[in-house]
Amino acid sequence: MNSKTKTLTIILASIVACMVIVFPLTHAVKPSAKLGEELALSELEECSPEAFKFALGLWFMNHSEPVEIEGTVVNHKEGMLILDTGTEQTRIHLPEEWTVDDEIQSREELYSSGYLTEGETVTVKALGADLIDKPILRIYLLVGYEIIDNAGVHAYANLPVNIEA
Repeated sequence: MNSKTKTLTIILASIVACMVIVFPLTHAVKPSAKLGEELALSELEECSPEAFKFALGLWFMNHSEPVEIEGTVVNHKEGMLILDTGTEQTRIHLPEEWTVDDEIQSREELYSSGYLTEGETVTVKALGADLIDKPILRIYLLVGYEIIDNAGVHAYANLPVNIEA
């Protein structure tokens, strides 16, 4: 064999050896989410708490739809309004701050001021998203953004986004 053939053989063998080693390694660390796809839960768990909350909020906004729930106020607990809709009890997460008649109130003040009282019928406009939707099980999240009481007084959630439905 002449030196040109030996050199070419060595170069080709080196390229093949590199491909055999590098190709499997590049696919072993390939991210699970492509551009435009959602992150896997394991990738979200590696995020900082702020990034996780932001990603969860973004997911909720992308997957939610506006709903209107009418029911009787049963109670409130830890940021949730519990309504009896006649067929079931529904829990609606309420943001921390609200505007009622141009006055800022906390969600607790909605109850202490008498705006929301047990036994009163209200209409809540909310965003709802299914967390789990299977034939035998449905788990969904509701976040209220507007409450209308019997007198027609509106309470609007103070959110960093505007919602038009």
